[in-house]
Formats: sequence, structure tokens, C-alpha cells
Amino acid sequence: MFQDILLKLRSIFASYLEKGGYVLVDMRFYRAQSGASILEVLADRAEGDIRLDECVRLNRELGAVMDASGVILDRYTLDVSSPGMDRPLVTVSDFKRVLGKPARFFLGEAVEERIEYEGVIVGVNDLEVTVQTKQKTIQIPLDKINKAKQVIV
Repeated sequence: MFQDILLKLRSIFASYLEKGGYVLVDMRFYRAQSGASILEVLADRAEGDIRLDECVRLNRELGAVMDASGVILDRYTLDVSSPGMDRPLVTVSDFKRVLGKPARFFLGEAVEERIEYEGVIVGVNDLEVTVQTKQKTIQIPLDKINKAKQVIV
């Protein structure tokens, strides 16, 4: 159920945010221990550094967009926030934004017999990310990445 809702809302929110110069970084919809439904939305400016007042405004705006969509009929809590310094790297543009910076990768399928890598992103294209580790340069296919984050040093 939650996955179906996320699929519908992801395109609605991404389109809305894009018109305002923002990007949808990630979304999560779950039921808290209290039983309340929580929709978490991570948004950022296209160039990064979204401010708190922008998150507050986007929370109101996306709440109205969601209510108008009729996708969720039950009560829910909407939480729009910044992805923070450890923003997940998901899209090609995310990886291009941190080109030349260190990142950590957790893979769903092994690449050269490993499922975890850390190194500097030295190249990006539509299919893979090139990473310079301490040992060697490796190409990691985007479709094998479960999770990736910039390493803040």
C-alpha cells in the first residue's frame, strides 16, 4: 500500500518542486509505532543549501498539493525537510554535483567481489559512476547501487 502511494506522489511532488527550482531528493511513507502515518519528503534547491523557511513553505504547499490529489484519504503527518550534509546520492545529477569528492557506496550486487566501496568520484555517465578508491579505479553501474552518500571530511 505505502509503495503504491509513494509511486503516485513521487511524480506529482517532483514536478511541483522542479517548477520552483527545487529537487525531490527522497520520500518515505511509513506507519509510526503510535499508528500514525508519516510522509517524509527530502527536498533541496537544485544547487543545494535549502533553508529552513523554504522547507516550512514547501511543507504547506506540498500538503495542499497532496490533499488536492486525493492519493491519501486517511490522516497523515507531512514532514518536508532538508537532506542535510549527508544527502543521499541517487540520480546522475546527484553524482555530478559531488564530482571530485569522496563518497561511500553500498551495492545490491557485488562489483569485483565487493558490495561496499569508498572513494573519490572521478567520473559519471548515464550508466555508471567511476570511483578512485585507495587501491584502484572502479566503475560502479548505477543500477547496482542500493545507497550512496557523500563522505563529509
